[in-house]
Amino acid sequence: MVHPIVQGLATGIGLMTGKYMLGATNFVEHYAEEFHATDEQKNFVKAAMYCGAVVGMIGIGPASDIVGRRKGLLACSFITLIGALLSAFAWHENLLIGARIITGIGMGGEYPLASSHSAESSKNTADGAKNVALLYLFGSGCGQALCPLVTYFMDVAGVPADRLWRWIFGVGAILSFFGLILRYYATKDSAKFTQARAVERTSRMSTVSILAPYWRALMGTAGCWLLFDVAEYGLKQNDAAIFSAEENRPFSDSVLTVFFTRLLVIPSLIFAPWFLKQVSSKRVQLIGFLGCLLANVVLAIGTDGLKREVLLFDALYIVQLSFQSLPGVTTMAISAEIFPSAVRGTGAGISAASGKIGATIGSYVFSELKNKHEISAIFWSVVCTMLLATFLTLVAIPLYNGHTIDLADSLACEGRVTEAVKMLYSGPKTEEGKDATDDLPDKEEDTSDKTVTATGDFQPESAVAVV
Repeated sequence: MVHPIVQGLATGIGLMTGKYMLGATNFVEHYAEEFHATDEQKNFVKAAMYCGAVVGMIGIGPASDIVGRRKGLLACSFITLIGALLSAFAWHENLLIGARIITGIGMGGEYPLASSHSAESSKNTADGAKNVALLYLFGSGCGQALCPLVTYFMDVAGVPADRLWRWIFGVGAILSFFGLILRYYATKDSAKFTQARAVERTSRMSTVSILAPYWRALMGTAGCWLLFDVAEYGLKQNDAAIFSAEENRPFSDSVLTVFFTRLLVIPSLIFAPWFLKQVSSKRVQLIGFLGCLLANVVLAIGTDGLKREVLLFDALYIVQLSFQSLPGVTTMAISAEIFPSAVRGTGAGISAASGKIGATIGSYVFSELKNKHEISAIFWSVVCTMLLATFLTLVAIPLYNGHTIDLADSLACEGRVTEAVKMLYSGPKTEEGKDATDDLPDKEEDTSDKTVTATGDFQPESAVAVV
């Protein structure tokens, strides 16, 4: 039997590789001088991976509801490997753009698959958000920090620029290959997913008929993820240039600054799993959006003055990145929890695809603003998106706990989808289906050997392994 830590590593390594490959374009444009790419081509190189990600999310995510999570995860690793190899050996900027699209397809499938698989494999339904947060810590935290670290060491080691950028992608190819082998031996479909698929085949309900009543929830998860990714990826694809915009210092110093900002955000990612055990996912998301909004207001107002105070500017930037980590976790976790198990890959896939549409917009628009040296306008754009995301969270994201999810999922499995949606928006529940006294996630009870019925009763089922 595979150890749970190895299973968790197998689930999260694809997301880590995707985040690493996303970060690569933050530096490659500086080193790939032989391409003589125009600003527009550089912007397309950055946006290309997001375009591919949308295809992967709306394609591989729903497909995993049919073929299974394991096969979907293997496909993602293989596609990412091909894209990384093509990127490393690209001899023209247009070929690099195509290779980045392929890489994006593999990365895109990771978001709905890894998050859904992690949530479904939780022993206790209430631990779903916490486990997705741990997945995000490993994938986003480690992946985003690894890329600038690898780049910095190769730069100071004197690796020629025409080889350095290719090796950045080469490391991504090595990670993809390792992930492919690990997933082949260490992953399997969860019992919860297998049972949900069996019920769906018996009921003969289509994916559309199950998902359609969840339109409000889908609007909330997709819209919030889109707005969040406009800000997150728009900033992270350009922050190396933001840090060096008004300073005469080597580019390697800016790379090191990016590394430290990523590294110093990891404590907030470690904090997120614990926080999600104490406070509902909806409220965690609101705290993250509002904190990010306030930090960017300060950055937008004081950009010129703060840039002269390097440590203060970097500190404020790290503060807003730390607040970003909260909705970074919740946009993924909520999408992986609130939809019925039989269509969870589709719901999470549509939400994630919406996010990458936002990432494409943010990456391209923020790059244009960066090229025009409108750094303050970048931060004001973040303020606007965070304000809209806060409003959408308030009106469209449900307030729930683990028992709410169990009850809603059971109703959906019985074909009572409209009632399932009402249950989802009825607030936190107790084990018996009554209104809970607070909205805190369930902390103590382990429902690994139980399944809840629509009336709140529990029936035994096979245990599910932790991932």
